[in-house]
Amino acid sequence: MTAPFTQVIHVPPMAGELTGSWFRRMALGYKLPPQDLVRAITGARITGTPRTGIELFLNSPARAAAAAFSGLEYGRLATLLPSFASTHERLTDETVPLAAWYAPQQAWVAACPPCKGRAFSPGQPVLLYPGHSGHICVRHQRWLLPSSVQAASIKLESFPEVTAAHRHHSGLGRVSAQAHLAVIFAAAVVWSWQIQGWRNEEIWNQRTSRLARATGCDRSTVAAHALVTYPETIAVARLLANERWQHRLREQATNAGIPAATGMLLAELARRTNRPWLADWLTACGRLSRRAGKHAAEADLLTRWVTALTTDCRTGPSPPADLWTVPHSAVRPLHYSDRSSFLIDTSPRAATELARNASLAEGWEPAQPLPALHKAPCR
Repeated sequence: MTAPFTQVIHVPPMAGELTGSWFRRMALGYKLPPQDLVRAITGARITGTPRTGIELFLNSPARAAAAAFSGLEYGRLATLLPSFASTHERLTDETVPLAAWYAPQQAWVAACPPCKGRAFSPGQPVLLYPGHSGHICVRHQRWLLPSSVQAASIKLESFPEVTAAHRHHSGLGRVSAQAHLAVIFAAAVVWSWQIQGWRNEEIWNQRTSRLARATGCDRSTVAAHALVTYPETIAVARLLANERWQHRLREQATNAGIPAATGMLLAELARRTNRPWLADWLTACGRLSRRAGKHAAEADLLTRWVTALTTDCRTGPSPPADLWTVPHSAVRPLHYSDRSSFLIDTSPRAATELARNASLAEGWEPAQPLPALHKAPCR
């Protein structure tokens, strides 16, 4: 379908942008509601509205029409817009153009305004999928937050440990193919620490107070935010994904046994997280778990990980396939309210609502499920 426009306003998509964000920005240029622009460009029958869903999904005929209107090759759009070439499970009919507004199936954030230049509009921020470590603007020292109406972020001037962790996080993504899995596993490890009576642990306690001041929220509202444990999560992930350390642990297990290798790992984690007592604490927790009848590999994620890494040292330098598997019972809760219920004494529902109002309840998380979408072939 040819859109009935006397003049085409070219609004190029930004790398990593939500398809829905791109259409909103185009609609702003034409001074049209997004729904009208989608219909005019694609001729699609539309399910939902921009109010009910942030992301716009298109079926094949609608995608072809959008590519033709933009003047960009289909493959180029699919590269810039992560969800553009994905067929949502509810858009199965390919005989007519279809479009639907649904919630994004990956974490998203509002882009840093100064970084987007002319693409930025106060009334319509650029919405991006941050990917592996794009949730922090390094240049402007901001932790980016999900807000579809304004650019929201946390100033990181008072969190030097967070910006340092982000540098390590970005580096890990460049050198390790296992970076994403390692961060997910590390998040589960750190979560197990949070619920072991660490609620008033000094480092996290101080960081929570700083985050409350930075956001203007109270401590119970921000306690479950990913920033609070981000430095520790990345420290654990970097160590576990380090091939040199994996080799050292295998050697130690071969020479002295798995408990000795686990002890070596815990001692190094204690050093890297600036908690000298960590190794003794976790060793004692493991003993208590075994006395309670739990197998060590089930009771302690790190012991389980070392066991998986070192049980068969004849497998060579490549780690076993199940190395990064997290038991379902140990997975860090994805939803903010589920984490708050463990970490605060007040109502988690109230805390989550306040966090949502401040754009703190969603956004980048160290453990995100893979999107349940199917990539369509490029045309």
